[in-house]
Amino acid sequence: MKTKQIQLLLILSVALFVSCKKEEDPEPQPDPLFTLGKTTFIMNEGTFNQGNGEISFLNLNDLSIKNNLYGSYNSNSPLGDIAQSMTIIGDKAYVVVNNSQKIIVLSLNDFKKTATISPLSSPRYLQKVATNKAYVTDLFSNTVSIVNLATNAVSGTIPIGNWTEQLLEQNGKVFVTAPSTDKVYVIDPQTDALTDSIVVSLGANSMCTDKNNNIWVFCSGSGTTHAALHCINPITGEVLKTMDAGTSTFSSGRICSNNAKDSLYYIKEDVYRLSINDVTLSNTPFLLFGTSSLYGLKVKNEFVMVTDAKDFIQKGELSVYSKSGSLIKKLETGVSPSEIILY
Repeated sequence: MKTKQIQLLLILSVALFVSCKKEEDPEPQPDPLFTLGKTTFIMNEGTFNQGNGEISFLNLNDLSIKNNLYGSYNSNSPLGDIAQSMTIIGDKAYVVVNNSQKIIVLSLNDFKKTATISPLSSPRYLQKVATNKAYVTDLFSNTVSIVNLATNAVSGTIPIGNWTEQLLEQNGKVFVTAPSTDKVYVIDPQTDALTDSIVVSLGANSMCTDKNNNIWVFCSGSGTTHAALHCINPITGEVLKTMDAGTSTFSSGRICSNNAKDSLYYIKEDVYRLSINDVTLSNTPFLLFGTSSLYGLKVKNEFVMVTDAKDFIQKGELSVYSKSGSLIKKLETGVSPSEIILY
């Protein structure tokens, strides 16, 4: 009888051990490095030829900032010369490093480099246009490069004949700005062919869409050519509205919409705001900066975020405002903070 009791105790002990072991087996999962909808990245271009480009991370929960994000997660490796732009596709970030002639592919799970896309002449911006396919604009090549996102290789080029800058996909077409011209080019992503050009003002730079799915193009002008905003119907290519900004030029070529996409914000030395229903531009700034070198602009929920590159040599600054225009916080960034990317 005693032997049976011992055997029973041993069986129960083993069962209890196995049960506990099974409960402990799953490894605790770390918190995501970045929170969707609560994360903002700032591209710090760095100083030309000094290779000090970097990426900053702004946590929208507490408005804390972490600089040198790439180096922190990649063994202090330098990002490269002129960190131009970043495009997020799925769980990957594609970082365009202009003067280093490459695109670095990062995993958003740990922010480590997984691949490099090259050779490229002087890449500026990347836009996904189809499954496993993206276009990349270029400063010097006079072409738009076609990139295979599955192999991280350049698979072809589309002749444009000019410097190309920002891209925007809308209604099955890809719109491309060309700052050295008075045109916005249109590419068919099905055939990779240039199909149209839309005449705007000289210096077409950045673009955004409104709630009607129309495209707004920011043109800087040059010399006696006035700066202007243009509203384009992406289906017909018709310029629906042109708003003259006078002889003042847009310093950084930044335009963006708010979350509702019924208001636009742009930089013309200071920050201005307009309704998409306006027919003229306001002479009164929404945010007055004076002598600053404003370089980046983005609106997210209740925040209006503006970067100041100062002298493009020292550390820059990010200012966070409320949607009513009250300053909430100022934060130090890397050198030449420019594009602001929402995740």
